[in-house]
Amino acid sequence: MDAVLCDELIEEILQRVPSSSSPSVSLVSKRWLFLLRSATTSLSLRIPIQNPSNLSTDARTNTNTTASLLSNILSHYPFLSSLTIVSSNPEENLTASLPSSDSLLWSIANSPCSNLLSDLRFLPDSPVSPAALLAASSSLTRLTSLHITSLLPLDFRWLTRFPFLKSFALVNTFSKPINQNPNLYQNLEIEESEPVISLPIESISLSGIRAKDRGLGWLWRHCMRLRWLQLRACEGIGDEPTSAAFSNCLTGLVGLELRTCRAIADQVLLLAADRSRNLASLLLYDGGSRDALHLFINRRGAALRTLDLRLPLDLHNDHLLAMAGEESGLAALRLQSCCLVTGDGLRSLARAPAGAAIEELALVNCDVVEREPGLLTFMVQSMRRLRRVDLSHNETLSDKEIGAMLASCQNLVEIRLRGCRVLTDASLDSLMKHCSKTLEIIDITRCAGIGGNAIERLLGEMNQLREVAIEENKVSEVAKAIAAQKGINIS
Repeated sequence: MDAVLCDELIEEILQRVPSSSSPSVSLVSKRWLFLLRSATTSLSLRIPIQNPSNLSTDARTNTNTTASLLSNILSHYPFLSSLTIVSSNPEENLTASLPSSDSLLWSIANSPCSNLLSDLRFLPDSPVSPAALLAASSSLTRLTSLHITSLLPLDFRWLTRFPFLKSFALVNTFSKPINQNPNLYQNLEIEESEPVISLPIESISLSGIRAKDRGLGWLWRHCMRLRWLQLRACEGIGDEPTSAAFSNCLTGLVGLELRTCRAIADQVLLLAADRSRNLASLLLYDGGSRDALHLFINRRGAALRTLDLRLPLDLHNDHLLAMAGEESGLAALRLQSCCLVTGDGLRSLARAPAGAAIEELALVNCDVVEREPGLLTFMVQSMRRLRRVDLSHNETLSDKEIGAMLASCQNLVEIRLRGCRVLTDASLDSLMKHCSKTLEIIDITRCAGIGGNAIERLLGEMNQLREVAIEENKVSEVAKAIAAQKGINIS
């Protein structure tokens, strides 16, 4: 049979084989191993990097061997379009590992798949140099997404050599003090006469930028097509004076995420309120003052489609009242650990036109859900378009509250109840009674009161169900058989 099938047909078959079955397929024959590798378009590798500083010549040789090993592996995968490289360095002095990271990048650039790669996640624990990225650009000609860690120095001028790059992410993990050359950044100063080249980048994610980091001014100045910006654990937005360049790049934003950026959250919110007229999505976690958020909602709340907030001490009822007063097209409202919000604020929003348009509601670890019986029922009765609900980590949420809420949910397609420890099989009975024709996704992980028999009934009676998140030890062989027959994914 193997001789009858042509290579093209086997490759087509192998592309449909689940990744979990790849090891078994590779053992069929050398031909199948070769064709499996040829049919592989996505690959993730974890490669150790040794610190060559103060080590023997043999250790330095081992570093080169690591790069050679990567080259050898990639030579067997000529048609990769997506590649992830993760490496770990246990040593303290990460600067000594810089040649290792550069060598790995050069190995990727010299591989047969380099001119086909569109997505590269290069995640060593040691810095990569702008020079290495510049050298690699001549081979990585089709790259549209690049994710790197620890760029040193923060020089972004090499980005001009990637003409198709749409998404760029930098996790600045290099946080240890180093002995820098005092002239290290002298060539990064922006001259007024320098022509501004607009980069094609539409999405930027930066993590771990410190207040004294320099070099980002050039990046903001050249990102005039930016549509999505994510800042995570950042203490600054770049070297001074860059506020004008930064605010200008916010003009076309449709999505903004600020995660644990308390030092700069107010500044960015106020700039976005002034500049980002098309902003449709805001995520704000653990940062931002009450006044700055209120001003932002007053100026830009009407245009928002998604509002995702995790503000234990900064979100108040007046923010919800401000949203309720807007002629808003809000489709998704996600609140996490918002301790100061009360039922009055949520009811006011639910009654308003802004609340009536909401299709997704998340109240994660919000004790107001447990404090005020009947609140959930009132909200879903008012939000007639509601299709997705997330009530995860409300540990004392009762079956009675869930049952009353579900009786009013006519269009529910997704519900997440992760970590609701008090819930029992009765909640699943309510789901089967009221949502059997619509529900597609359910998460009941860490719900100790829900047993295996109820899960079997759920899988058997829910006609549209396609994804269930549940602990493996609660899934019986009968449940697995039902899920396999109906094409339901259990995770």
